[in-house]
Amino acid sequence: MIDPAWDQLALTESTKLKACGAYIDHKEQQRLVQFVTAFHNDFKRLRGSILYRSPFFSVDSVVSELLAEEIHLQNCTSQ
Repeated sequence: MIDPAWDQLALTESTKLKACGAYIDHKEQQRLVQFVTAFHNDFKRLRGSILYRSPFFSVDSVVSELLAEEIHLQNCTSQ
C-alpha cells in the first residue's frame, strides 16, 4: 500500500525539483528505507544488510532479494 503522505508531499514539489536527478534519487532512497523498515522480523537480517549498503540498490533488486530470502526461509521451515 502506498502511503498517502507521499502523494500529498508530491503535490507540493516544484516542476524544477521533480526534474532534478539528485532529488529523484534521494526520494527513491527514502521510499526504499520506508519499505525495508516495514519488513517482518523474519527478515531482520536482510533488512540490516540492505540499510547498511552504500549506495542503496534499486527497488527491483531489493524486491528480488526479499523474494529469495522468503523462499529460503520457507525451505528451512519445511525441512
